[in-house]
Amino acid sequence: MSIQLAMEQIQEYKWHGQRPVAAEQVLALLEEAVWAPNHHLREPWRFVWIDAACRSSLEDTVDPSTQGDLRELIRTAPACLIVVASVPKTPREEKDDFAAACCLIQNLQILAAANGLGMSWILPPHTGCEDLSFAVKLEANERIAGVLGLGHIEDGIALASGKKPVRIEVL
Repeated sequence: MSIQLAMEQIQEYKWHGQRPVAAEQVLALLEEAVWAPNHHLREPWRFVWIDAACRSSLEDTVDPSTQGDLRELIRTAPACLIVVASVPKTPREEKDDFAAACCLIQNLQILAAANGLGMSWILPPHTGCEDLSFAVKLEANERIAGVLGLGHIEDGIALASGKKPVRIEVL
């Protein structure tokens, strides 16, 4: 498999029906993904699993005119997970911790793909999603690093992404 094809499969996929993704499977992937690099081993993240029972109420916290993609992800993804990053007191630690949370999310995306799951990652804006932040019980020193949708990838599907292919040059 070429690198370009592998990246397309990670970034673009179709949910395979609504075949459920077990919380236990996502937890197992998270146990590996948390090996993301983070300054002083702070592990500046926590996770909010969105179960089926609260999907519609959570979806209602998102403005459809500005965050339609986020509403769609919450409604349709077979599994939905929110990654919350801590916001330390110093600007440098804040940048480091947010970057570490993003590295964790990328690790999860790669691990998910290796296990037959596709993942969508949406980063809601800081402003305009206060109701969502309140619904997932964010603390004053936290922010959302990503709302993730996970689902089984259709066998052999790699969609044309319209994005530039990965380019690797060896010197």
